[in-house]
Amino acid sequence: MMLKLNILNMVNFLKTVNECGGPVVLVSPDGKHEDINKQESLQERLLKNYKDNRRSLKMRIDIAEPADYLKIVCYYAGDC
Repeated sequence: MMLKLNILNMVNFLKTVNECGGPVVLVSPDGKHEDINKQESLQERLLKNYKDNRRSLKMRIDIAEPADYLKIVCYYAGDC
């Protein structure tokens, strides 16, 4: 299941991602797919991009597990 998000609180978003049981795949504009779940180096890069972009980062993610999808949707609805 694909989501387009504008992340305003990257730290809490990444905490939610790391609670997921399955992959949370970042889909880059060039079509590259990277699982960001529990991937510290990728998460550090996202955090840097977020800070460089004035604490906002738009992204597309693909989530395979329905429970993980609901977890991220609930986080996002509560954080906005």
